[in-house]
Amino acid sequence: MINKVWLVLGAFVVVAAGVVAFVSLNHGVSGTPAQRLQTWVSSTNLGQDVGTLEGDGTDVHKALAAGKGIDAVHTVCEAMATDAQTYNDTLPSPDTTVTQLLARAYGLEYDAAESCYRAQSTGARQLTVSRRDRAKAQILFGEVLHRVRVVTGGTVPTTTTTPPPVTTGIL
Repeated sequence: MINKVWLVLGAFVVVAAGVVAFVSLNHGVSGTPAQRLQTWVSSTNLGQDVGTLEGDGTDVHKALAAGKGIDAVHTVCEAMATDAQTYNDTLPSPDTTVTQLLARAYGLEYDAAESCYRAQSTGARQLTVSRRDRAKAQILFGEVLHRVRVVTGGTVPTTTTTPPPVTTGIL
């Protein structure tokens, strides 16, 4: 009997903590949906993040085209995996559609990086899988940017003026 009481009490505490966390998730966030999304886009550097992941994919292609070898490719792939994980941690956004699209895109970028990293040579099949996943992610990023434009009325530049620090000097 005592075990049941503690189990029920423990379950109640867990549920109460979850409710408090859910309610406080949007605490302090105000404004229209467009304003909340624009604030989130700015505070998370969404454009720079998308640009960095695009640059990571370009760096993989450059390393392969330049014959840098699989170790250089692995270094870029490792950076891409880290970037995808880091940017995924900025979710959720205030817009459910943006959150869903970005979660899928970041997941594809991470999968692409993992496939790339598992490649044993520059001609390995995993690099084809990686390229395909990056292409799918790029389509989703385009949908995200379009959604942001529709909701906020503004565009999100995705280029950066400096390359990501992890890949500097590799290519």
